[in-house]
Amino acid sequence: MCAKPWSPSHVATVASAYTDLRISGAVKTQLVELLVAKLDQVVPRMEQETLTQDAERKTLDDPIRTRLGYSRTRGLMTERIEHVDSVGAAAVTAACEELESYLRNLLRACETVCTNHRMGTIKPRHLEEALSNLGVNQTKQVEVLQTPALIHDDPLESLVGGSNGVITPATMRQMARNFAGMKVESEALEELLELYYDQAGELQHRLKKSLTGGNPAEIIPTLEKLDDLSKMGFLHRILKQAGENAKANGARSITIEDILSLDI
Repeated sequence: MCAKPWSPSHVATVASAYTDLRISGAVKTQLVELLVAKLDQVVPRMEQETLTQDAERKTLDDPIRTRLGYSRTRGLMTERIEHVDSVGAAAVTAACEELESYLRNLLRACETVCTNHRMGTIKPRHLEEALSNLGVNQTKQVEVLQTPALIHDDPLESLVGGSNGVITPATMRQMARNFAGMKVESEALEELLELYYDQAGELQHRLKKSLTGGNPAEIIPTLEKLDDLSKMGFLHRILKQAGENAKANGARSITIEDILSLDI
């Protein structure tokens, strides 16, 4: 039995959030047809991108980013309602989007603190400082938090520079898979990228120190290491080693434990 599309009246109600103009009955019907036609394009694309990230996956996923769990969020919301009887799907979706937006903007505030301290990893003290800044006065960090979200972020997006750059989260995952010879779980890749930026920050500090009164003999080796980082040599070696260790242990993917166990 074929799934029935949305009703014209329902689509019109959704559309009313985007326009104050009246929508004729014929246009309502056309909007349903256009949305179904768009879905014909969206689903195959999402399916292909899902399988690109995990060829063995059996459930269609959001290939752009990992979202908060629907069931867990709904359960938490159900415990907190007082004047209604249940939580609808639209409410869960809206809550997830708001929570993810809050998380993203909070982390951006933390990134501002880390940038000021020239650190590549957000640590508890950075979160504490960001929260302290937010609670004291209207600083630039607050302005960052109040900036409306314009794009859907991926957990790796802040680490690779966004979804519109040469390297996107999706290409980064595929690159890591090619380097390692197997799937690399998101937590493992996030940890590795943080190590990568820590390495880059340390080398940049070392180079600056050499140029401003340090040992000039350290400049060439430091530049060579920076060049290796820029060409992904560091990531290639680490992922290859982690992949070999994971295969030796009979694993089918690289986990964060495989990264943490390496002597980097």
